[in-house]
Amino acid sequence: MAGSVPESVSGAVPESASGAVPEAEPGSGPGAPSDSVADSSSDAPLAPDPDPDSGPVSGPASGNHPDPGPASGSDPDPSPASVPGPRPRPGPEPDAEPSGAAEVAEWVELAVGAGCGPGGGGLGGEARFSFSRLPDGASLLCRTVDAGRGVRAIHLTEPETALFVEQWPVTLLAAHVVRDAGDPDDELPGSGGYFGREELVGFARAHEPRVAPFLADVRRLFDDPAGRQLVVAEESPDTVARWIALACASLPPAYVPSLTFTTRAADPGRAPQHIVGIGPDAAFDRFDDTVLDHLYRVHDGLDGPGSPPLTDTWATWTARLWTAGAPVPRAGDGGAEAGEEDGAELGPEGGPFAPSRLVPALLHAGLLSGAEVAGLPGDQARQTVDALVAMVWTVASVPASGGDPLLALTALCRDIARHAPDLAAPLALALARHRLGAAEPQDLVGELAAACAELPLGADAARVLRAEYGGDVDEELRRALRDPMEAWVEPLRLVAAVGADDGRGLDAATNRLSRALRDVDDTTRARAVRVLDAVGDASLTRRVLGLLGGESSLGRLNLLRGLAASAQGDWLRRNLDENSPLPLRLAEATARWSGPGNGLRGIALFAKLTEVLRGHRVTDAATLAQMWRLVWPGGAPEPAELPWVARTCTVRLLIEAGLGRHMRALVTAPDRVDRETVTFARDMLHDRLNRQERATAQLLVLAQELADQRLSVRQEVPKLQALMVDAAPLGHTVRHGVGALVARALVHAEADQLARQPVFRHLIHAGPELLLPYRQLMLDEAKQDQLARDLPVRPHEVGAYYFLWRPLSGPGVSHDWRRVSEELLREILGPVVAGLDEEALSGVANAVLDVQGEERLKEWNAWRDSLRGG
Repeated sequence: MAGSVPESVSGAVPESASGAVPEAEPGSGPGAPSDSVADSSSDAPLAPDPDPDSGPVSGPASGNHPDPGPASGSDPDPSPASVPGPRPRPGPEPDAEPSGAAEVAEWVELAVGAGCGPGGGGLGGEARFSFSRLPDGASLLCRTVDAGRGVRAIHLTEPETALFVEQWPVTLLAAHVVRDAGDPDDELPGSGGYFGREELVGFARAHEPRVAPFLADVRRLFDDPAGRQLVVAEESPDTVARWIALACASLPPAYVPSLTFTTRAADPGRAPQHIVGIGPDAAFDRFDDTVLDHLYRVHDGLDGPGSPPLTDTWATWTARLWTAGAPVPRAGDGGAEAGEEDGAELGPEGGPFAPSRLVPALLHAGLLSGAEVAGLPGDQARQTVDALVAMVWTVASVPASGGDPLLALTALCRDIARHAPDLAAPLALALARHRLGAAEPQDLVGELAAACAELPLGADAARVLRAEYGGDVDEELRRALRDPMEAWVEPLRLVAAVGADDGRGLDAATNRLSRALRDVDDTTRARAVRVLDAVGDASLTRRVLGLLGGESSLGRLNLLRGLAASAQGDWLRRNLDENSPLPLRLAEATARWSGPGNGLRGIALFAKLTEVLRGHRVTDAATLAQMWRLVWPGGAPEPAELPWVARTCTVRLLIEAGLGRHMRALVTAPDRVDRETVTFARDMLHDRLNRQERATAQLLVLAQELADQRLSVRQEVPKLQALMVDAAPLGHTVRHGVGALVARALVHAEADQLARQPVFRHLIHAGPELLLPYRQLMLDEAKQDQLARDLPVRPHEVGAYYFLWRPLSGPGVSHDWRRVSEELLREILGPVVAGLDEEALSGVANAVLDVQGEERLKEWNAWRDSLRGG
């Protein structure tokens, strides 16, 4: 400011109490009710015009709406809004034109008056500083001290204020107090480093938890709409001055002239500045929730809670640089206009507060992690990566004083890729291009391969890179395929080196290598193995093995088994892992366990193959079909092995695999009939069976349900007889197994049901497969004891058993039935009837007469008389 001394207006300030400006009346300012705001017709000063070039303002502006700064990348408005002045006091008529000096004096009273009051303890004898904007676009720079030293107020024109882009107002004031300039007409001195970088770094470290929230609130002052007024509570105005200096050092320089402040205010409600410092004795409730949450943003360095801290990426990263002692880059340093380097209009993410502007400094200081970049919102993350990409080309041209910045960029790129691969791809591509641009022509292929392997390019970026630097290596490979297989080695190496895995040449080569490995000629297989070993690329080998095990037909499985059993089997085993195709692993295991030294066959080999599977169990039909073809290439297991196979794999899975036809002997010719056999039969009903096989399975299921008393014998006998006809001829085991199950049902059925048709007819025509187990179950000691207890009190049941077992002759009655019924009548019913008294016998006779008629009664009496005679 040398050579343009701003005019001192200290003489225009009303002298009162040793030169101090008298306090303005209460009732105005940010916390005042709306009806106390002065309008433009009063003699109170108007709010500054937000656009100095647009003429005088026509109405007041709220003190809570500071200048939002450049909304489209231009310089911030040099005239932030201020709090309206105090209530109108008696003065000139409303239409009178006040003098310029009077208007400035009145604004000085508003700007300085709120700072008067008790308290002190500032630089240079309890100095307080303030910087305010006037309605005409000019500024007022004030220093207030106690002990009779008065107020020093400097009026600055708008052009003079613009110099604060380079000279912070707070620094000028502090430097002036330290030098203790006594002449009120002296020019304010230039900044002398009172708030130098080292002191601000120390201050930031001492107040680390509060730095980021404070800077975030300062940044929000320039939002649209503007953020709330900041109140900074500290014991000393000096500390507030340092907070303001830290804000000025962090803001883009073009914004500094717009930031107004006062380092001490007795009543913040009347202070028109953006940042208002207060002491412990200020007229301000630092514990009121409404004040903290809605009216102000309070940063309390005393004992209060302060407003809930809010931060953003720009503030967090700027604070991190301060506390780390790293240089803080500022948008538009050197007086450049905010947003000048962007040219176009900038949104809130691309303007001077864009976090991406801090990225180079953070990277050089080692303060940026991939996880943090990946966690940024979408636009900020992309802009950060764009800044890193730009660094790739700038850091290479600048000699590095420390470590290699490209190494730091590469490490950060990998770290970002671990959390967001797509986000890291542009940076990886830029690093790869830089690396390849510096490579010698003869080293290009090797460098391209190294870049593709070492950088997280992603498929799309790698493809772009190969197209730019790789040349047509795939075409070279296609030409080499016309030559003998040994000539493919070098072209395959080049393709693998540059990662050109999507070309037609590589597809053709891998298919031909796969076919060669399946060849029955040992020489052809050996040549393919030599080529793959010579190339030495694991991804190429995996690709060939994938094609080799991609089919599971019987013919392909036999060829794979032949490969595994050949001289190339050792090569195959070396290159197989748990991710290799399952048919290939099963074929190799089959060759190993069925070959010399092991010689496993049948279910023993099948059981060993399950060890290859996850969980050692067959759980899907495709795998079961492959294992079946490898273990039983000729067809099916031995009949004795079928139950084990069915238990191990389940009949349902066997049917799903198309192998149900091999399991039908489980139903038609089982070695026994039990619940497992019936379960097999029930599952086999889901397969395509012929009429006899289906009837046999249904017969087994029906017999088991009758034995379990889930169905009525009398109702189901017709169905039972029909199934026996359809299933004929039944095998011996099935016939006797069904008979035993039906016999169990007859034993548990009531005698009255058995004596009725169609059960009675079925019994008298039955053969030994049913009657022998029926006899055995009826003569069981427990069953006889039960009947001996129950029958004497059940005359109707005694009559039914007599009807069922009475002597019969004539056509259709089987010899087995006559023999069994005679024995049961004699051994079971005879002893019961012999023990009945006359009353019980009379009851039985009446039951026989009622149900069976007079002829049966005569037979009953004759049989009973025979018991007496015997």
